[in-house]
Amino acid sequence: MKKTMWMVVGAVLAASVVAATAQNEVLALNSIGYIKKQLPPGGDLITVSLPLHSMTAENHVFSNLSLATEAPPLSVVSFWDADLQEWGGGQKSGKTGWPAEVVTQVVASGEFFFLKGPDYAVEPTEITITGELPSESTLARSVPGSGNIESMANPYPVDFVFGTSSLASNAATFSVVSFWDADRQEWGGGQKGGKTGWPAEVVTQVVSATEGFFLREAGVASQWTVDKPYTWP
Repeated sequence: MKKTMWMVVGAVLAASVVAATAQNEVLALNSIGYIKKQLPPGGDLITVSLPLHSMTAENHVFSNLSLATEAPPLSVVSFWDADLQEWGGGQKSGKTGWPAEVVTQVVASGEFFFLKGPDYAVEPTEITITGELPSESTLARSVPGSGNIESMANPYPVDFVFGTSSLASNAATFSVVSFWDADRQEWGGGQKGGKTGWPAEVVTQVVSATEGFFLREAGVASQWTVDKPYTWP
């Protein structure tokens, strides 16, 4: 899926280019900006994470997100509940909007949710993630362990290669990672072997900014701590 990501600028120049990949280009002129993403037509699913901090509250609340407003009626959002190990969420009504439990849903740093556009859509819908670039030197995401599944995402707005991450190297043998292929609308991934480690296609998997994946950690509960990949702000 073609995706363009721009960090758009305000008044003070902090950097001209943060990172560029074949899929994404990250530009910034100050610590406040937005990321544009496409919600595909035909009811296709995409993963969405929020690697920018809220400018109005301590945490992101779904109803306050630009994309919650921009998503057309009959769009569906799905949130993974790591405690219950099941999905929650709901559909956006043309008259009443999102259900109450969706409106108040808090989205944590480093987690993802699924967003599905209406089946009737024939063109993609542009959605926007707005906020402030994280300035913390590290950000962490809890990993429940014991074979439980958790939704994961890079808490910073950059792409990364899964095999180079501490999450990959610290995962216990028999842990399983699953990546959503938005083009094929199917899961990929694999299990970590005791002798061979992760499969080659997992090692080289690029996780784009604003995308997420599932990890089923076979070992004990832990944290994935990510270092800030830029020197500003």
